Amino acid sequence: MSIDWENIKEEAVRVLSAYLQVDTTNPPGKELAGARYLQAVLEKEGFETTVLESDPGRGNVLCRMKGSEGLSPLILLHHIDVVPAEADKWRYPPYSGAVVNGEIWGRGAQDCKSLGIVELLSFLLLKREGIKPKRDIVYMATADEEAGGKWGVDWLFEHHPDWMRAEYVINEGGGVGLAMGQKNVYTCQTAEKGLCWLKLTFRGKPGHGSIPHDDNCVVKMAKAIEKISAYRSPLRRTPTTENFIKGIAAEQGFPKSLLLKQLLNPVFSRAVERRIPDSGLRGMVGAILRNTFVPTMAQAGQKTNVIPSECSCQVDCRILPGVTPEMVKAEIRELLFDFRDYTLEVTQTSPASESPKDNPLYQIFDRVLKSADPKAKMIPIMLTGATDSRGFRNKGTIAYGFHPMAPIANLSEFMGRVHGHDERIASDSLLFGIQVLHKILRDFCG
Repeated sequence: MSIDWENIKEEAVRVLSAYLQVDTTNPPGKELAGARYLQAVLEKEGFETTVLESDPGRGNVLCRMKGSEGLSPLILLHHIDVVPAEADKWRYPPYSGAVVNGEIWGRGAQDCKSLGIVELLSFLLLKREGIKPKRDIVYMATADEEAGGKWGVDWLFEHHPDWMRAEYVINEGGGVGLAMGQKNVYTCQTAEKGLCWLKLTFRGKPGHGSIPHDDNCVVKMAKAIEKISAYRSPLRRTPTTENFIKGIAAEQGFPKSLLLKQLLNPVFSRAVERRIPDSGLRGMVGAILRNTFVPTMAQAGQKTNVIPSECSCQVDCRILPGVTPEMVKAEIRELLFDFRDYTLEVTQTSPASESPKDNPLYQIFDRVLKSADPKAKMIPIMLTGATDSRGFRNKGTIAYGFHPMAPIANLSEFMGRVHGHDERIASDSLLFGIQVLHKILRDFCG
């Protein structure tokens, strides 16, 4: 069967545009509507599709293409839910699925409904071609990833473990191409940082707001927040980060190549980081080299004229492999050594996760990318945030973040639209992802 890729691009744009028009903002979620949309597309192609409602309105889609040789399945995973959007700050409405100048606009266009359509079209093409895979391929679209996965992947592991058994998972978090030197460097997310969310509660002397005193808990908290926000945790080298930085450095001419490698040197790392021109790359590199501590919430007082006796703030801490909550607490206590009358609590935590890259699927990623783009070079990367991949890795499944996208010149602009305003994806990039993933599925499973 000869594939008319121009027709596939038009189909992908149409299907993604319609998917983006389904509002699946989390909270509250409402993923069931998105799940029913995907179910209709799959069933129109003759697939038996299961939709599981984990909670009222929270939908998960499961569809299996049976393999012929009994090999452990490959799961194509994406999440249906999206984060809220400030509609008045967008050029085109965030749930319009507007197609303008070759780009599809909408909340989820990058994170990560576009991946869902790349996986969907690649999945459908195998059936249209009459290919019988050697292993089961499972198309899986889940709820609640943006809020931690309670009603999505976590619920499925607890209530439907048979669907979750797999050798490999392809998910979000990598695949974008970066134009660097003579190469287009594509990332494959093999690891992601863990989280350790903290709550700090400060105590002081209550009183009337008209009479200042030196034991105001709000002032103590403000000073602590300032100290935490200015803090840089010590550099911690990990194999994934070393491979990423050395892989980028290899594509630079001398002396820039030597300079970039100094990111791994505790003495020079900060100075070199400041000289990275792309703010998106600069921020990412800084975050994968160390634990990060970002104050995000504060609660204090009930009335303007009352000094409270207690207040609290919350800190989003992202941790590298090998770091435990006790190590994080010790680091904060050392930082705030001169503070009194406060308590420190871990409100939520999950460890960093990592998958090996010495396996056939990773090698096929690399080979197919190079066949699609002769200038391609693939390197592993650690994601600074968290995805549903961690749940699979914790069960022993190899999970990769790999959403192939055509090379971009400005990572900062691209990353700024994820959870930001004017989120969109180019139709050419959508097609590139389908072509690459379809070839991967044919080579690996066909």
